[in-house]
Amino acid sequence: MLLKLNGFQLKLIALLLMFTEHASRYFHELLPDGVTLALTYAGRIVAPVFIFLAVEAFFKTSNRRRYITRLYTWALIMAVGNYIVYEAVYHTINTQYAGVYGDGYKHNVFLAIAVGVSVISAIERGRHQIGIKRLQSYGMATVFSFISLFTEFSYIGLGCFAIFYFFYKYKNLLDFAYIAFCGLLLLEGMSYYGHFWTHGYQWMMVAALPLFFTYDGTPGTYRLKYLFYLF
Repeated sequence: MLLKLNGFQLKLIALLLMFTEHASRYFHELLPDGVTLALTYAGRIVAPVFIFLAVEAFFKTSNRRRYITRLYTWALIMAVGNYIVYEAVYHTINTQYAGVYGDGYKHNVFLAIAVGVSVISAIERGRHQIGIKRLQSYGMATVFSFISLFTEFSYIGLGCFAIFYFFYKYKNLLDFAYIAFCGLLLLEGMSYYGHFWTHGYQWMMVAALPLFFTYDGTPGTYRLKYLFYLF
């Protein structure tokens, strides 16, 4: 029998992998050779899982406007937190790392998800409108798509949002579309001549596919519900 996981459990897996990957980058000098790279490979499933669940939430939420507002609210909170941590740790306490991790405060997973959800929200709204309103909605989708290229997920996140949105009702085709997208990333990775294994690893996000199969379609019930009431 195939193992079934709810949305909360999938988020915990993604959060654990995200934490270990980022931590290994900061303490790579203390770890055995190859550990950081291995955790980087494992961390490729994080963004697809978050995006997959974000699209699921978009279609299942009872109030999409409130859902998107919540995402941007937490994006703002994370941006402030990142700035404070950067100034307090890397700039004030440990200036020797400032040059290496100077762009750390720009990393904001909530912003990347919020902008991605804004893209599919504008498209969804346009599909149910006609005339000038439809053009306006598609225009907003184009604007948000451009903005998403400058977020943490960049064009890879935009591609995932498109796949999970357009194939939402066609799960079998979704699998093939996702594999094909990862195949394109594999071809891109091959362009890193001589550095494929150390730089061209984004295609490994294909490893998230089995987790999609285990999703039971529910957000999950848990005592820490409000702590994880983020996205």
